[in-house]
Amino acid sequence: MPEWITKYWVEWIFGILAAGLLALVRSLSGKVKRQQEENAALRDGVRSLLRAQIMSECERSLKDGWCGPRLRDTIGDLYKSYHALGGNGTVTDIVEQTRRLPAMQPERGEHHD
Repeated sequence: MPEWITKYWVEWIFGILAAGLLALVRSLSGKVKRQQEENAALRDGVRSLLRAQIMSECERSLKDGWCGPRLRDTIGDLYKSYHALGGNGTVTDIVEQTRRLPAMQPERGEHHD
């Protein structure tokens, strides 16, 4: 009889431990999934903000016909971050167009920053 009780309790203990571990894994899996979704949303939001800033600065420079060195560096830094977050496409084209602009204002020769 004592042998049967020992075997019975050992199986129950392992069963309870296995169920507890399974519940823990499911809980952690859900938390990881929610964190991944939140990170993706934050990454997409930052990428959208960077895109808007890059487009605004580049469009202004293209309209003015020039882009000063400091603004060119700022656009480059913004673009590096944007690209690292998976952005590309039309932003790459407008950044390249802006890079080809003169660094000084054509009429007065002043820097644009």
